[in-house]
Amino acid sequence: MMFREAKLVALALFHTFLLAICAANGNQICRPSSCGEIQNISNPFRLKGDPSGCGDPDYELVCENNRAMVSGREGEKYYVADINYDHYTIRVVDPGVEKGNCLSTPLYFLTREISDYYGIYYLERTGMTSTAVLMNCDQPISDGSCIPITPCNATSSSSQAYVYALVGGESMEVGDIKYSCTISKTIITQFLKPGNLSMSDLQEMLLLGLELSFLSFRCKSECRVKGLECDVNYGSHTVQCYKRMSNLTWFFLYIRYILGVDLFIECKAY
Repeated sequence: MMFREAKLVALALFHTFLLAICAANGNQICRPSSCGEIQNISNPFRLKGDPSGCGDPDYELVCENNRAMVSGREGEKYYVADINYDHYTIRVVDPGVEKGNCLSTPLYFLTREISDYYGIYYLERTGMTSTAVLMNCDQPISDGSCIPITPCNATSSSSQAYVYALVGGESMEVGDIKYSCTISKTIITQFLKPGNLSMSDLQEMLLLGLELSFLSFRCKSECRVKGLECDVNYGSHTVQCYKRMSNLTWFFLYIRYILGVDLFIECKAY
């Protein structure tokens, strides 16, 4: 009997020892987290309060009022609408946008404030986004390209009686606006084809949010940990690791280019 109890104690101690080794090596089990409609929050993302070894701290989300939120560079927060782990994209929505009979405008100007080509998130704008300019005008505009807007923050005492939105490509210049109006806000949305648009169309795009890529995590976890450089293709959602050439290699390539060595070899071949 005593031998059996001693055996059980030894097994318990051995199990505790194995758990301690796993914890020391960071081999803990990280279960997916959830917050509201966002389920299966997993690596590289983590929810605030998850075990320290789970997920990447750079991709920490917070759960507020049962909604997952991601923070920008300046402390601004956006609702998380969806995470696509296959394409490495996260879709975020400005908290100032609400559905209704009026247009609620974003609290933040979502471009480089949260995203950067070399940052943890990147907003691919070329061919993927549109720019909408909100204008306050003293006179009505009959141009069909201008969308009549009923802003949610309008007051009866407002001096600007006419509000319009002008939708363009991924970027717009002041010269693109041909009216004597005051620009109140610039909004970035998913791609909207200009022409025959309504306030509802603009509002729908704002509620849909914007997709940010987190492919930079793959660069960090697959390339840079090995001392390699990383080339990102946001169109195909892929990364490619490559070895950076040394300064000496660059120098010899430059010398060959200056001296025309490659051209000389090519001529001799003929």
